Amino acid sequence: MPSRNIIPKQGNAKALRAKRKREPQVHENAKTAIIIKGRKTSQDVTDALKDIYRLKSPDAVMFSKKNDTNPMEDETSAEFLMSKNDCSLFCFGSHNKKRPNNVVLGRTFDGHMLDMIELGLVQYRGLGELAGLAKRVGSKPAFVFSGEKWGREEAYRKLQNLLLDFFRGQVVNEVALAGLDHCVVCTAAQDKVYVRHYHIGFQRSGSKIPSVDLKEMGPSLDLQIRRTSFAAKDLWKASVKKPRVAETRKTKNVSANQFGDKLGRIHLGRQDLSSMKVRRVKALRTVGKGAKEGEGEGAEDGGGGDPMDGITTSGTGSTSAEGMGDGEGGATAAARAKRGTRRKNKERKVL
Repeated sequence: MPSRNIIPKQGNAKALRAKRKREPQVHENAKTAIIIKGRKTSQDVTDALKDIYRLKSPDAVMFSKKNDTNPMEDETSAEFLMSKNDCSLFCFGSHNKKRPNNVVLGRTFDGHMLDMIELGLVQYRGLGELAGLAKRVGSKPAFVFSGEKWGREEAYRKLQNLLLDFFRGQVVNEVALAGLDHCVVCTAAQDKVYVRHYHIGFQRSGSKIPSVDLKEMGPSLDLQIRRTSFAAKDLWKASVKKPRVAETRKTKNVSANQFGDKLGRIHLGRQDLSSMKVRRVKALRTVGKGAKEGEGEGAEDGGGGDPMDGITTSGTGSTSAEGMGDGEGGATAAARAKRGTRRKNKERKVL
């Protein structure tokens, strides 16, 4: 029987739209977290998972049933659950004799496990113990990291990056002051991580800047780092790479000031100032070549004689030079006669 080329069905329009949403995009949506219970959990771990779900909601999915898996030992089951629910973050809780009150935080990239950190829950205090104080749904927290280990040890640096990525939510350019309603303080000391949640209250202070009042609202967790699993260098490099479309390229000769105004720089050629049409004054007039030579001859003769020596003036104001020829000598004599006439006119005006 001859074989036939069978074209697989592409699905209906709804399936195609759902598939297109899961494709890589330039600007991704808020990361969704999945909360998973292990085969056996304690009461503290169950309450901690519920509180983490409340803090992460609405970008979180919580499984009510228990799952016989452990991401630190088998990554495939966690990757399958996350790809099926379109999630890139997960929080797994379990309890056994070897590792009591165990919590695992992790994330994936392109369907593959990126990094995981296993934490031991030493002490826990839930949201229910502090009634009346709670955050708004979808509000963004303010994080404060205290301690020298956050910048020195690799495990603490990865944990800091993972916590920020876990509770980041929707990426926005600006946040309203009234939207900051809770703060997360993480302190690294004595090989432990102390996580405290505080409610931010604003009160009137008589000025534009309100006074801030912090009250503990829970959950309060004392964590201890146990096992870690970090991504390879090539996978980590691919995960942090930004597409060229999303990068903001710098425009040549265009900048912005601190107020956000756009400034432009214009480059002009060399200007010829001699051809500019300006008001001509006597101080800016150039002296002729004959006048300069005449001044030089007068200086050589001693400069003490009368410039009118050897020049006779007629009644009509015409001048003549004795012994002068044509050419440059005649021009020099004419210039001398002109200066002498101007000097006599000034003396007459003074008298």
